[in-house]
Amino acid sequence: MTNRVQVNKDFIKEALRDDALYTSLVLDKEYSGSLFKTDILELDPIAMYSTTDCSDKIFHIANSTLRYYVRMLEGYLEIYVEGRKKRLPYLSVFKIHMTLLAIERGETISDIQVKLSLKSIPQQNGGKAKGSKYNEETLDQLFSEFDRRQNVMMKTFTIQNTINLIEVELLRRRTGIADRQRQIEVIEEKIKNHRLNRKMDRQAANVLRKSLEQKKNTGFFSFFTKNNTEDTLDLEAEILVDERDIKADHIEVEFLEEINTIKQKISQIEEESLALEKRLKSETALLTNENKVLEQTMED
Repeated sequence: MTNRVQVNKDFIKEALRDDALYTSLVLDKEYSGSLFKTDILELDPIAMYSTTDCSDKIFHIANSTLRYYVRMLEGYLEIYVEGRKKRLPYLSVFKIHMTLLAIERGETISDIQVKLSLKSIPQQNGGKAKGSKYNEETLDQLFSEFDRRQNVMMKTFTIQNTINLIEVELLRRRTGIADRQRQIEVIEEKIKNHRLNRKMDRQAANVLRKSLEQKKNTGFFSFFTKNNTEDTLDLEAEILVDERDIKADHIEVEFLEEINTIKQKISQIEEESLALEKRLKSETALLTNENKVLEQTMED
């Protein structure tokens, strides 16, 4: 079944790559995710489907509604007539699926007909057919205008998608910078603890050395019992270690090199972010301009 889903998906992409309705749904961020529904892709691509199959088992809508859509989309759907029954191949079923998505997002069947360059089917009124208020030249102008609007809309969708991608990349880089800054803080804390341990080790060694020098006196730590303030200060000076006098050892050097590497990476990411921000500004200005063009076409 999984293989059928992929095969059907590949077939649809190839068969409908120039389809205006398919293209508009692919570019629509809200509805593109519903385009390739699993239950539609799992259908048998070789089978023929009746309108009842489509309305009751696949789309779960009234049969009269589905037959109305089929009638209004004649010339777009491939329909096989067997006696009084109409049967649809798999691709036509998928086209009905796209039509329902377009209607769900607010389009009318007339909008879809124009998008697909179909001529409306004349409606009957009191047994008399209404004449079309559009002649061939007017219809050509309408279709040409629709194509122009459609191109503007597609360009707008494309720019918006580009902006979304840039914003995602910017967020990823900002998160990366914050993560690396936290890494630096952790390493700096390690350096601080390492230097403190080295300082304590040196002071302990000084205590031991002084105690050995004083072993001729009464006790192991007898030098702490001196009453002479000057001697005590001298003793403390000999024992206590100034951290500024501790030179970096190989461990600290490795930590510092690691920090330097991280800082270089941060600088690289900041340069990339700056370039992305400039691109985002440019694309946003372009989108604003295209939206103005789109508004003008709608007013026209």
